[in-house]
Amino acid sequence: MNVSFDDLYLFSQTIVHGGISAAAEANQLQRSKVSRRLQELERALGCQLLIRTTRTIELTEHGKRLFELVGQPIEHIQQGLNVMDDYQQELTGKVRLAIPSALMSSAAFNSIINEYTTRYPDMSVEIENHQESVDLKRQAFDLQLLPSVAKVSDDSYVQFSLLPYRSHFVASKGYLDTHPPLESIDDLEHHRLLTNRYNADLLDPKYHVTVKSDDLNLLRLMAIAGNGIAFIPQVHSKPALEDGQLVEVLPEYSHSQQHLTLIYPSNLFLPNKVKALIELFREKFQ
Repeated sequence: MNVSFDDLYLFSQTIVHGGISAAAEANQLQRSKVSRRLQELERALGCQLLIRTTRTIELTEHGKRLFELVGQPIEHIQQGLNVMDDYQQELTGKVRLAIPSALMSSAAFNSIINEYTTRYPDMSVEIENHQESVDLKRQAFDLQLLPSVAKVSDDSYVQFSLLPYRSHFVASKGYLDTHPPLESIDDLEHHRLLTNRYNADLLDPKYHVTVKSDDLNLLRLMAIAGNGIAFIPQVHSKPALEDGQLVEVLPEYSHSQQHLTLIYPSNLFLPNKVKALIELFREKFQ
């Protein structure tokens, strides 16, 4: 790792003066040069230090750690830089994932986490339930999984498509025998619909959604109990269809294909521990 101490000085000046332009003016340098040197420093360290916006800058967790170092004696700085380098290279420490609740109980996701923690026993994994896009950099998440219909908060994030799927309408035979017949999509107006927040946006607003829940298991169980027609991904209804607990409704109606999106901040500064987890997702979900 070849880090310039001049670049470390400019980094500290940027923080002290509250921005790249102010640091450039204080040191009689062009703004573009200071910005370029900061980028070189990030490349040398292999991690992002600053979150740049039009008006301000914010320190990432790595940036905060480095700023604490730069006031130390040189030998302490070098030791700290070595620790930061080890953090990027080694398969130890912690990874944080943000995922929708429906995915938490899926067999594929469980197998990925089991395999990851078995391969890398020194790693710890934190998983939080988030249905909408999170600010990965500010909230210190390494990865997020979301359905493709969800809007990602930052267009600069890497978005990798995984696991294509389709949703369909399913209901119990008991429900269908005691409710108005379904001959066309318009007949759904006379029925109770059960779906999640993502699929609800795919339906015509004229249809009445009786239950909208992020828990796909709940929606499937309600459909089995005869409480309505569920509009859910096929993978979640397949076992109940095979057992005869549910039947497909309006099978001729074609729904657009969706997919899961794996989201992460940047290819440039990914630690090896995150790369390893991304590869597992690609192996299992593709």
